[in-house]
Amino acid sequence: MDISNEFNTWQSGYTDKVLRWVPHYQELLGSVLESLASDFTPSHILDLGCGNGNGTDLLMRRFPEAAFTLVDASEEMLEACRERFHGRPNAIRYVQGMFQEIELEEESADLTIAVLAFHHLEREEKQALFPSLRSWLRPGGRLAYADLFASKRSAAYLDEVLIPWERYAKSRGTEDQEWDGLMDHHAKYDFPDTYADTLAWLESAGFQNCRIALQKGPWGMVEGVRGGG
Repeated sequence: MDISNEFNTWQSGYTDKVLRWVPHYQELLGSVLESLASDFTPSHILDLGCGNGNGTDLLMRRFPEAAFTLVDASEEMLEACRERFHGRPNAIRYVQGMFQEIELEEESADLTIAVLAFHHLEREEKQALFPSLRSWLRPGGRLAYADLFASKRSAAYLDEVLIPWERYAKSRGTEDQEWDGLMDHHAKYDFPDTYADTLAWLESAGFQNCRIALQKGPWGMVEGVRGGG
């Protein structure tokens, strides 16, 4: 599945779009920072599915000495990040590709974030990726994963996800045609899974202290820690 062209077309005005389209978007971003201990000082941060860099920007402001690796399938999104972060003191590496296909150094990151990224992976792809996420972290490193957590297979998906989602988006000015386009994208490219399945897969991959750090209905953030082994 090649989703890069889809996000290339979304790059212009992306933040305005996602604020209208995604319930609790700012809280999802903020939860990545709020979950970190005050004395946590990562030297290298990995942002998977970085988009236009909204999550990275928050982290750079808190950790101005950290190095960053930004990964995205969309070259347009990465170019937006290059322009946005030009002149920042942080060392920044840009990697284009789907995260299930890239190769990164083992035990190289202290913090990995993924905001609205992994729902583009099917169940089997998530389960195959999670051990790699652990291997890229140093012992004691943290994963913060903010996304939509629900199953399209659930009989309650319409009532618990799609109807409230449409109500939110249209209350923020999303027009019918735009909503239809978003739902077409959702049908083709989105494969969310439940909190319970996600936590189980992270634990199976070797993460410890896995928990739901933020839960706003199906929108939330889960986290886990790589142990010492």
